[in-house]
Amino acid sequence: MDYRVLGKTGISVSRICFGSLTMGPLCANLPVEQGADILYQAFLSGINFVDTAEQYQTYPYIKAALDRLEDPQRIVVSTKTYGYTDQEAAWAVEDARLALGRNQLDIFLLHEVRDVEDFQEREGAWRILQESKANGVIRAVGISTHSAAVVAWAAEQKNIDIVHPLLNMSGIGILDGCVGDMLSAIRRAGKAGKGIFSMKALGGGALMHQARQALEWAFSQQALDAVAVGCKDSRELRTNLGWFEGREPEEAASLPLLDRNIAFDKEPRCHGCGACVERCAAGAMRIGEDGSAQWEKEKCIYCGYCIAACPWFCLSFC
Repeated sequence: MDYRVLGKTGISVSRICFGSLTMGPLCANLPVEQGADILYQAFLSGINFVDTAEQYQTYPYIKAALDRLEDPQRIVVSTKTYGYTDQEAAWAVEDARLALGRNQLDIFLLHEVRDVEDFQEREGAWRILQESKANGVIRAVGISTHSAAVVAWAAEQKNIDIVHPLLNMSGIGILDGCVGDMLSAIRRAGKAGKGIFSMKALGGGALMHQARQALEWAFSQQALDAVAVGCKDSRELRTNLGWFEGREPEEAASLPLLDRNIAFDKEPRCHGCGACVERCAAGAMRIGEDGSAQWEKEKCIYCGYCIAACPWFCLSFC
């Protein structure tokens, strides 16, 4: 396994980051022990980096896997909050510490910063993350984003340690510009000393039919310290590791090529509240003429955030 130091943080991570969203309630919804088994296998293979968020609801999986290790502190956990206010961020930090069983958190990010104005509106939350870092509660802070412009802006911000951008070979999900624009911004942030690990290398599943090509492309980007890849079973884990090492593992032949869809359950019916539309950064959700939510598959990056946003539990992947 190759390891990189995230920018100027001094935090050493494996170039494969285990993306925990896929195994959790928003996607595969694995039983906790089953998910913990896969994470434990990843840790034994040399992966020491896990990506999560308060919204993913995967802290129990990570905690269960960490509890199996003799030295759980060697595992680097990056989490995120959608919080805007100081109260929301303070609660998110304490919730993560309690749920993960850690007095000090490795990395804490503002989740999905859409533009500079959005970051400024979250001043209260950012202040809490900064104070928590100053007090030794958090080792490094930063942002996640789907915007190339935000990555370029973050390169100039001295108090941002980590940038977690969306990047894949097809540019699926980039809010502004193209793959070249995002790569240019990432290189700029890297030169400024930011630690950089990417997300959505498979476009949230949209590139599964080109999975090896997409992952090898992501791993080849030297501007990235690490690449977060979702995983929900041992076959996927071994396949990801094999492709990272430049070989074709036998498990790859049995991987199902996903063609996921959003299911709108009949009961309870969609109330047309628009929460999913507001949450979807890709613009894949809208309210139709009949007053209910409509899904535009060609725009979807399969992040599952709309599912979490729905107060009536009307949405799911199928």
